[in-house]
Amino acid sequence: MSKPFTAKSMMRDSRFSDYFKTCEATKLHDIETRMGSLIREEQEFCVPISRPHLCNLFSALALYRSDLDEGIDKEASQEKIVAIMETYLAPRKRMFQRMVRIPGIFPLIRKAIPKMMMKGNGYGWDSVEVDCGKNVCAFDTRQCIFATIFKKQGVPELGPCFCRIDDYLYSELPGIEFKRTGTCCRGDACCDFRFIKENKRNTNKWL
Repeated sequence: MSKPFTAKSMMRDSRFSDYFKTCEATKLHDIETRMGSLIREEQEFCVPISRPHLCNLFSALALYRSDLDEGIDKEASQEKIVAIMETYLAPRKRMFQRMVRIPGIFPLIRKAIPKMMMKGNGYGWDSVEVDCGKNVCAFDTRQCIFATIFKKQGVPELGPCFCRIDDYLYSELPGIEFKRTGTCCRGDACCDFRFIKENKRNTNKWL
């Protein structure tokens, strides 16, 4: 059974859930009200497969607007949003670091991640697998739901906060180098994700 698209439910399922538990009642009510408005405004994106992304997207946007209305500086709020997500995702980052140490795991990563991106993200996304050789897991994301909605909502500056989270999660993987020369949220044509197996003999063009 699909989870509901309600403010409280989506806040609870977001990366901001722990932070929301620390908010004062008035702040929490303000964020919840803004979440409800976003859900109504962006109904076309509110399909089950997109819900996990929207939980984080709407929560970040509602918190950001609440902060700005309180007089908090834009950059300060953005840094807070990134810090909240990094704290929440720290266990996942450690899990990824352990996982990539498993012998023989890279061929599985190379096959699985692009397919997950192409089939698992759903509406609002457009990703294609790129063949860069057996030592590189590669895909390009040509349409990003974060870039689309943040731009539509007039806050494109929030998109790079989520790009930074990819950098946080993947930049310290043992034996794998994460590279990306551009992202949709930063105004580039696509997000070119490259996970490169470290190998002294690897002469791939993406090194």
